[in-house]
Amino acid sequence: MTNSFSAKSCLIQVVSLCLMVSTVNAQVISQDISDDSRGTTKIGYEKFVRLNQPQNKTKNSDWFDFSHSYKFQRGTLEGNFNGDLRFYINNSDFSPSLSEAYLRYQGDGGTTYTLGRQKLDWHPNESFWQLDHFQNTRGFRLMDMKNEGLTGFHYQTRDGALTTEIFLSYFYIPGLNPSVKVENGNVVSNTDWYKRPPERTIVANQEVDIFYDVNMPEYRNIIVQKSLGMRMGLDWSHKETAGEFNLFSIYKPERRLRINAEAYYEPSIDSVLVNATPVVNHHVMFGGEIRQRYNQFELIAGAITVDPNARLGADFDSLSLEIENNRTTPSEYFSVEPIYNRESYAHGSLSYKNDFSLITLNYLRYFSEHIKGSNDFYSETVKWKNAVGLGGSHQFSDWLQGTVSLRYDIERGDNLLNAQAIFLPWRQSTVTLGTELIRSPEVSSYWSAYRANDTFYLNIGYIF
Repeated sequence: MTNSFSAKSCLIQVVSLCLMVSTVNAQVISQDISDDSRGTTKIGYEKFVRLNQPQNKTKNSDWFDFSHSYKFQRGTLEGNFNGDLRFYINNSDFSPSLSEAYLRYQGDGGTTYTLGRQKLDWHPNESFWQLDHFQNTRGFRLMDMKNEGLTGFHYQTRDGALTTEIFLSYFYIPGLNPSVKVENGNVVSNTDWYKRPPERTIVANQEVDIFYDVNMPEYRNIIVQKSLGMRMGLDWSHKETAGEFNLFSIYKPERRLRINAEAYYEPSIDSVLVNATPVVNHHVMFGGEIRQRYNQFELIAGAITVDPNARLGADFDSLSLEIENNRTTPSEYFSVEPIYNRESYAHGSLSYKNDFSLITLNYLRYFSEHIKGSNDFYSETVKWKNAVGLGGSHQFSDWLQGTVSLRYDIERGDNLLNAQAIFLPWRQSTVTLGTELIRSPEVSSYWSAYRANDTFYLNIGYIF
């Protein structure tokens, strides 16, 4: 018997349906407005090689990728779709990702009305640090930085130098990757980079197995969740310079489902039985940033606060509020105490961009001081404390591109490197060679659980 350990069992169908519907719509629309539309499809095969032996080693080492993007514009109406599917060869399972899928109406005076899934530029440096507070990352690789948007209604209007945005939603898609599920009492995944909960514990001075079971709530209590956000920005420009100042606040579900659980010893199976219940927890994010551009340079500096205990009011109580409030379940055999602490941090970046290169210098400083166990399956420690980073890409020639992302935590000593060489050997084909390397010396670090996940990968694709 297999139980989903997240909302994937229901949401995977929603995302897959969006993929298929968009493809059909793209074909229908393109027949009428081919001059105003464009689409790209990529199919690929990827093989990755482990450079060491991770604790949660899976049988998957290769897969097929399918990516589809489509844009159209007809008068005041435009649309965009961007989605990915990964098919695992070993077990015929798959992982979906829906980055964007929306329709937008252009009104008078720069006003826009957008319905669907859209990436919002409210937290500009979040993707580099993979924070996943505001918007999810795709999660196909450990260091994947591709964003997934928020699903709902987005309104934007402009009055002189002042821009106002409002986001409203009743629909929630939690992070689907890396996928985790329960099979025969064991927590498993299609990927190596997930944190496995304890498999054994001590009862009467003897080690016994832990058997996991999942009590899935009604799908409605997961998917139908409310979000409300607002952003206001003031911009200015003078000759070669331009800048803006933005403030935002949003009340929305967290990226991942939380886990509440209770445990007791079951003599019939000589194991500790853990009944886990996924729940949705809402948080409030607020903050802002200042951006200043000069020619090809752009400076961004901002600060963010995330409060998982905030409540917007009775009109915006989550549908699972009753189960949300039951946040800790003490047990004689297994302690499940998710931590709900307020977090604050500052971020900054300096970027340079020309026709061939993009280089960014990044900084993140975490201010909040509280303890989170790095090996707690139910609430993880923060990813960064005091970190600097270098990112960029360069077009060496018509047939060779390179990308790099290097992040270093000064306080913890964590060092993460992702580098890629992208070859275009002939028309419409791509060959990517990449590597992900991790150094994490402290056990209390978030990345210590993945210190054995160094990989090298080869991706061969065709674009049409």
